[in-house]
Amino acid sequence: MWGGGSTTGPTKGGYDCSGLMLYAFYQGARIALPRTSQQMRRSGARVPRSQIRPGDLIVINNDGNWGHVGLYAGNNTMIHAPRPGKTVETTSTSGYWSGTTGTYAECSDAV
Repeated sequence: MWGGGSTTGPTKGGYDCSGLMLYAFYQGARIALPRTSQQMRRSGARVPRSQIRPGDLIVINNDGNWGHVGLYAGNNTMIHAPRPGKTVETTSTSGYWSGTTGTYAECSDAV
């Protein structure tokens, strides 16, 4: 669901991808991220995919609008809220996600 989640937990019955990142970063490190994946794309220092570390944001252009964001967990995996009706999951950044354009924002030093 679009717009679900805040720094204090789920709203509207759950999390959308950016709401999950809001919650995780605020609860883990008291970092207040912007609300949308498009805004998150412009936060933090950009790093090449080869240099991402656990705790960095992955903002994905899977819809032409930079509409998805996840948390890099290491070993080519990310934690994200995939879509309405699905639960938060850890998934591989290989396969489907490897064919998308991504912006990688360095946040791991703060977490």
